[in-house]
Formats: sequence, structure tokens, C-alpha cells
Amino acid sequence: MRFIHAFLLALAAFVAYALTAAPDVLYGDAGEFQFTLPLAGVSHPTGYPLFHLLGWGWERFFQSNPAWGANLFSALWGGVAVAAFFLFAVEALERLLARLKWASGGGWLAALATFVFAVNPTLWAQATQAEVYTMHAAFVAAILGATLAVGRSRDAWPLWPLALLLGLGLAHHLTTFFLIPGVILFLLLTRPDRLGLKGVFKASPWFLAPLLLYLYIPLRAPASPWLYPQLTPDYALQLFENTLAGNLRFILGIGFSSALGAMPLADALALAGRLYLAHFTWVGLGFIALGLLALILEGEWPLLLLTGVSFLFLQVFNLFYGIGDIHTYYLPLYLIATGWLGMGLAYGVEWLTRVTAPNWRRYWLALPALILLLPATLFPTWRPQFDRSGDRVARIRWEAILAQPLPENALLISNDRDEMVPLIYFQQMEHRAGGMLGLFPLIAATPDWENLNMTLKSALATGRPVYLIKPMPGVEVLYKLEPAGGDVFQVVGPQPPPPNSFEAPYTPDLRWLGVAWSGEAQAGETLSITLYWRAVQQPQALWHSFLHVVDATGEKVAQADDHRPGGDYLPSPLWRPGDVIADRFQLPLPADLPPGEYTLLAGFYDPATGQRIADPLPVGKIILP
Repeated sequence: MRFIHAFLLALAAFVAYALTAAPDVLYGDAGEFQFTLPLAGVSHPTGYPLFHLLGWGWERFFQSNPAWGANLFSALWGGVAVAAFFLFAVEALERLLARLKWASGGGWLAALATFVFAVNPTLWAQATQAEVYTMHAAFVAAILGATLAVGRSRDAWPLWPLALLLGLGLAHHLTTFFLIPGVILFLLLTRPDRLGLKGVFKASPWFLAPLLLYLYIPLRAPASPWLYPQLTPDYALQLFENTLAGNLRFILGIGFSSALGAMPLADALALAGRLYLAHFTWVGLGFIALGLLALILEGEWPLLLLTGVSFLFLQVFNLFYGIGDIHTYYLPLYLIATGWLGMGLAYGVEWLTRVTAPNWRRYWLALPALILLLPATLFPTWRPQFDRSGDRVARIRWEAILAQPLPENALLISNDRDEMVPLIYFQQMEHRAGGMLGLFPLIAATPDWENLNMTLKSALATGRPVYLIKPMPGVEVLYKLEPAGGDVFQVVGPQPPPPNSFEAPYTPDLRWLGVAWSGEAQAGETLSITLYWRAVQQPQALWHSFLHVVDATGEKVAQADDHRPGGDYLPSPLWRPGDVIADRFQLPLPADLPPGEYTLLAGFYDPATGQRIADPLPVGKIILP
């Protein structure tokens, strides 16, 4: 019966996820999988070969709308994860309830815990878009459940299904590796005979064979043109190195190694605390703690080691892996914690039974249903992430971009890789804008693409027309821009120095080139003033600029608003030697400013300390009649 119940829970979850899944192309990794799955291509590291092979087969049924099909593929695996969690929860609760000498009740409590897991905000959010995490959750739950099945005292499973699940899990997501220590410790305590040399030898092929699926990556990389974007007829970027060393770096995710330790430990701990509280509330965390206490007090050490050691390894990794979407890596942790929550519900009933009477247990078993209030309280907050059935934002935006009169060979630039992904979907799946190319910082791991400034320089060096796909305030400080329709702007070229420019030293980093202004120098008027600078070497700090008006005694009588030249997109640490910086100010002159001669003083300072990087530089005179 438990498998029928698991199937029904999976079906209900899949329907819920499918009804709220995004119907169209998306940004980011989800948008990438929407074309790599139907084309059997290669995505970003670590490649996820099992996900792609199964997804390619699934996409045969969605050729008219592969984007939606890829989203539904995640919904499908969300349902599988729910079923696998239920089976794991039943196995885990049966071990605990056997120690409590319960004859029944495990299936009911497992179903309640499964409902809490099914509406976990991260699980639901990942089940509505093309992502790898619902499949990963399914394998985590299946591996934990299979481990418990191997460790049964009766009707124990052989070792090979568990070995196969571990191999398939690693062929999908490498963090499956962190489950292995807990699995080994559990089996050492429950079935050490299974870990004998003969048993391990027989199980090894089942574990190792799925790893051969990683051959998919070198075999399919040549059929993935987005890995080799053609900048000029003679030059293409090589985003994938199809050698043994290159494949190993790709599969192991070496390119993400810089994310290790990127977040301070205190910040990572605070983030973890916020995530657990947001997903479980204090009530849920209380039952999780009670579940752990139950395992300790009842001496269920094998189950505690299996879940606790797996949780510990996964959590430590998350604390030191400072990747942008680290919140998705908490899904296996939520899965284990929800299992503990189910055990906490069981132990709560046990305590109530002990303080009343054994025959009251059947009545106390109704109380855990109140845990359903937990997802009910979370649902209003998380609903925007749950329901993406109307999410067509990426298509609407890119339809607007491609509707502009852009050259067929345009280079389209964004500061964000995720924003550029839908262009590849349109090119590969809808055969549109085939001659265009999307570029973004860090598209390649070389200095030419290390930030937005270098990306713009590299794009302009190709001789192809270059366009920004969105407004990026501050880019105009280093580059000349012209509107190209909608929110698209052509990058004409670098900012030139002003006419009759000169070079006056300001700091070792900067030279002042000149000034240009417009407007009437009269009290009550506003002057538009542009100061031109040339970078001599790369500034090492974030600078703000100022422009003051002082009288003959040196007293400040007016000033423009201080600001960050280059804004958020091209701040001073991104300037390179030779860059011309056109720093624009609006300078209001007070209405009561008396006639006379005034001096304009300009410069830069560190906004963190307020300290100027050099003495103010006189850059002009104003004479008020």
C-alpha cells in the first residue's frame, strides 16, 4: 500500500506543480536548460548528463513548446521527489516507532511530513522552472530510503540498488557525494555484512557504471554551438575545452572554485538561520529539534548518523560555497529536516500518550494534523514564487529587444549572463536573430571579459555593431551611447577627450583633460558641467566625485550633488589605463548669490571614509554680473 500512497502523493504534487509552472522561456539557468534539454546539448558545469539524457527523451512530447516542456520536466521530478520522500519517511518512522512499540501510525505521520515537504517553498519554486534541483531532491530521498531498506532486520534489500542510486545521483549532481559518509556509517552499525569485500565488489559496477554518463559531455559538446560563440570570421571564443583536462575541470566545476569562502562565515551562518526560519517557522524548528531529541533519547543511533552526518556535510559545504543561488542547495537539507519534523510529531504524540494513557494514542494521533497550518501560514508569503503560470516576462522583454531595427550581426551586451540566455533559446529553438551574439562579463575566464568595461572593449574591437539591451546608468561616462529604440542603446565607441584637451596631473591614477559646460552663469540658474579625466592606471578603490563653487575667500557657496562616476555598472575600480571619463554634473547656483568671480573646485573622495584622494583641483571660473 505504501507504494500506492506514494504514487498518489506524487501525482497530486505533479499536478499542482504543473498547473503553476512557467509556460514560456525564462532567464538564467532555467532558460539555458530550455534549449540544452531538447537539443541534447551541454549546459554550464557540471554538465548534469543524466538530467539531459532523460530530459531529451521527455522533450520529444513537447516539440511545439520546448520551454514549457522543460519546466514540466522539473515538475515531474518534483512529484518523484515527493513520492521518494514519503517512502523514506515511512522507513525512518518505522524504525523510530518500533523503539516506541507502536503498532501503527507511521504512514499517517509520514503523509503529514510529506505534505509539509511538498509545499516547501524552495521545492515548489524549483518545480515550476527548468532546473536540476527537484531531480536532485528525488535522488537524495531515494538514497536515504534505500539505505534504510538495506539496513532492515527483515526483508532487507541487497546492496546493489543503493549503489546504483548513488551512482545515478552522482551522475546528476556531485553534492550527492556528501551522503556517502552517512550511508557507510549507517550500514556499519546495522548491516556490516553488506560492507564485506565480496559485497562491495559486487555492488561496485552498479555504482561506477552510471558515472560513464559523463561521456555525454565530450560527445555532445561539438553539437553545442553556444559553447563556441563566433566573434569574427577568424575568431571564436572557446568556452569549453574538449580535452581530458578540460572535461575534468568542467565536470568537477573547477570554474566555481572561487566561490569557496566567498561569503564570510558569519554572514553564511546568518543566511542559513534566516532560510530555516523562513521555511519552517519557530514551530516547525521546534518539532525538528524534538525529532532529533527522539533519536537520541530512544537510542536510534544508526538513523541519527545517516541523517545527521549527511546533514552536517551538506550544511558545511553550503556555509563555504558562496555561489549566488546557494539557497537552492538547501533543498536536501530541508528534506532531511522535514524527516526529523515527522519524527518530532511522533515523539510529541508519544509524550502525550505517556502522560495520559496508552489507549489515548489513537486520539492524540489526530493532533499532528495541525502541522498543516505551517504551510498554510507560509503560502501567502511564498505564493509569487509558487505560481509562475503567467510568467512571460523574458519573452515580452526579448520580443521588444528584437523588434528594434538592429543589424543582423549586432553584438548584444548585458552585465548579467542570466538576461542573455533567452537570446540563445530564440536562436536555437525558434531560428531567429541567428547572426546576433549575446555577450556579458565573465563569458570567458580571461582578462578580456573580466568585467563590463573589458567586455565592451572586446566587443568594440571586433568591428561589429555593439548594443546594450537595457539602460545601464553610468556606462555613458566611459562610452558614447545613442538610443536605438525602446530600452536598447548603441555603443558608438569610447568617450573621446574634449576639444583642445590637455593633461593636468591630479593623482597618480588620473589626469584632468578639460571641462565643458552649458547654461547661463547667473544666480538662480543651473549649469550643466562635464569634467573630463583620463585614467593613467586602474584605481584600486571606489570613488565618488564632487564639484564645489567657492568665493574669493575660499568659502563654499554652492555645490553639485556628489555621485559615483560610472554608477553601479562602471565604477572607478573598473576603469583601465587610457579610459576617458566624462563626469557630468548639474550645478544649481543659489538665487541670492552675489555678483563676483567664483572658482570651481573638483575632485574625488572615498565614500567609506570621506577622505579626499587629493587636494581639490581648480577646474574653472564663474563670473556673475
